[in-house]
Amino acid sequence: MTLAPALALGLTLPGVSLAGPASAYPAGNGPWQTIIQEPFSEIQEDFCDEPGLTVEFEFADVLQVRPSRNLGPNAFPYDFYFHDGYEKYTNVDTGESVTLVNSGASQDVQLTDNGDGTFTRHVTNKSHGLLYSDDGEILARSAGVFSYTVVYSYNGTPSDPSDDFKVGRPTIIRDEGNKGDFCAVVVGAIG
Repeated sequence: MTLAPALALGLTLPGVSLAGPASAYPAGNGPWQTIIQEPFSEIQEDFCDEPGLTVEFEFADVLQVRPSRNLGPNAFPYDFYFHDGYEKYTNVDTGESVTLVNSGASQDVQLTDNGDGTFTRHVTNKSHGLLYSDDGEILARSAGVFSYTVVYSYNGTPSDPSDDFKVGRPTIIRDEGNKGDFCAVVVGAIG
């Protein structure tokens, strides 16, 4: 499994909190908001389909978010944001860990009304990251483009994203770049 599909399976960000008023960074097309996603962790058993490998997964993000822009005949809300964050994977038995530090941008490319009370969101993510061992050694580098689609119900209010909900799982459209085998590297380092 590469990193991009792993992220696609958990696209919902729990516990997002507004950290401050509009920000000047990044320039243009503002105003921007800074959102800090506090560290969140969970225990994952049989990590990367490795029997008996139990890992504590922790992550946090800082997002620079432009308010949604309602575009097109249905006034669907298009989103765009920059992100900087980390993911830490710790073997709960040995305490060994690796940390992925990543940065990138995500934007809605197209929102399509499906005619049945749902819409399909076409999203493109561009990012890069470094995977470090406990002692700071770089284990892997990644950079690339990851695109997916996901279907949402708009609850009869296409211009109000607050009541939308995801229908089904994301479908990966494109996953290109320098990624390597994420699971093989992580399991090799902490397994």
